[in-house]
Amino acid sequence: MKNIIVSSIIGASILIFFAATLFTGEFETQNSDDVLINSIYSEEEIFSEARYSGNTDEKAQQLIIIAENSWEQGCEVDNLCFLPYEKIINVGETLLFLNQDEFEHNVRLRGDPNYLHFPTDVIKQNEYFVYKFNEPGKFEYHCTLHPWMEGVIIIR
Repeated sequence: MKNIIVSSIIGASILIFFAATLFTGEFETQNSDDVLINSIYSEEEIFSEARYSGNTDEKAQQLIIIAENSWEQGCEVDNLCFLPYEKIINVGETLLFLNQDEFEHNVRLRGDPNYLHFPTDVIKQNEYFVYKFNEPGKFEYHCTLHPWMEGVIIIR
């Protein structure tokens, strides 16, 4: 039931954002992640920061969602395990990872022995963590518990 409520809130936020930008003409000037990020940080939401939260305390500018039902194989067919599958951000921006699945997940860069949310090994449902990328490059990441779950972050 919680998943349905959370999905409805996020879906409604997205619809309100797009409706507002259509009528105000501000689509290019506002980041679509802003609405969701502000919602996640609000005290009215059910989201909580993971016990160990990445490498910064800064507020995020960008968002990646660990999708519902990504614990089941099949989401990888259409790259729908992490949303979006590929995220392009600027050096120094902070990225928020939000787990909307009912199961625990983790996020690890390929070739790195540590999780992005080190030292904890899992992110529970409705938990999030933030991570700041300080160097340009292309970073592939995955969930070690569900190895079909993969994504790409490009830092410019």
